[in-house]
Amino acid sequence: MFSDLLATLTTRLSPPLRALGYLDETLAMRKRARQNREAWQPHLDNTRRFVLASGQKCRDRGTVVILGSGLLLDVPLAELSGMFREVVLMDVVCLPEVRKRIRAYRNVTFREYDATTLAERLYQNGLRGVMALPEPGSLAAPYEDAGLVVSLNILSQLWVVPRAFVGRNLRGILPEQAGDWCSRIVEAHCAMLRTLASDVCLVADHAFVTRDRGGNVISRGSTVYDLALRAPDASWTWNIVPPGTGEVSKELIVGAWHLHNGSGRT
Repeated sequence: MFSDLLATLTTRLSPPLRALGYLDETLAMRKRARQNREAWQPHLDNTRRFVLASGQKCRDRGTVVILGSGLLLDVPLAELSGMFREVVLMDVVCLPEVRKRIRAYRNVTFREYDATTLAERLYQNGLRGVMALPEPGSLAAPYEDAGLVVSLNILSQLWVVPRAFVGRNLRGILPEQAGDWCSRIVEAHCAMLRTLASDVCLVADHAFVTRDRGGNVISRGSTVYDLALRAPDASWTWNIVPPGTGEVSKELIVGAWHLHNGSGRT
């Protein structure tokens, strides 16, 4: 597809992020979003509404940071630009079409940000043939003076690209080792959110259900490994693979949480 080729050639991206496959994953997400636009819309609308409600609850309207800005599908950018003095978008990839949208707002900027901090170390391990998994560890606050930090539909995705890279390049890693490592990636992100002095908005799917063509449940489980989450402030279903698109459909159970400064845990 020409648009994918153009994006591959023109997207600014550091070598580790490109090598891990983040650009390919972003382009695949763009394709799925276009194919399933109608089925995804309720989830995107619910996400935008919750983010805006979190912004309205926020006492500090200086800076809002969006972790996982992606294609801006679930980001109420115009409203946040009017609500906060500064909007900082952070993600591993920002396609040229997204940068063009951002330029329309004088108080919106993008920063390349690896929320796992693993890309550089995985990349180097792959180059050197080091068959070891770098520890996620403690992540630094993404922005020192934010009034609101939003983790936007990325919690269950943080491990996906790294695990695929490990499967392709670190052959000595057992599936059980990789699973435990992915669980620690998810927990490290939540641990970072708990340390922030700002308000925090977390929107994330945490469970899945797959069904056959007749609507019968085939399987269900967690999308965030064994992470324990309190009851969400809001919840909805995302038909990520809607019925009729294949032999199996898939639903994601999405939760949304708003935490005031130091007020609780996810």
